[in-house]
Amino acid sequence: MLTVDVGAHYRPTDGDHDPGVYRVVGATDGATLLRVGDADGRRVHTGAVCRVTASALRTEFEPAADPDAGLSPTGALRDAAQGLYWSVRRLLP
Repeated sequence: MLTVDVGAHYRPTDGDHDPGVYRVVGATDGATLLRVGDADGRRVHTGAVCRVTASALRTEFEPAADPDAGLSPTGALRDAAQGLYWSVRRLLP
């Protein structure tokens, strides 16, 4: 019996699932996975959710690193620039 921890991260090992990093957001009978990272492990906001059985999680996925772990200086600068852009854009007609 595979115990699945909510918040754990997995990456698919086969071609049946979109490549990326998935976070476990539900674990009752199997696992509900939310795609939170792209194939390179960078954070993405897709809203893509899939449901897999415990057996599929064990055979079709492997543990992965959390894409939110660590601070990326370039990502922080990009986010700040986007925030500034949208703040100014909001004021323009």
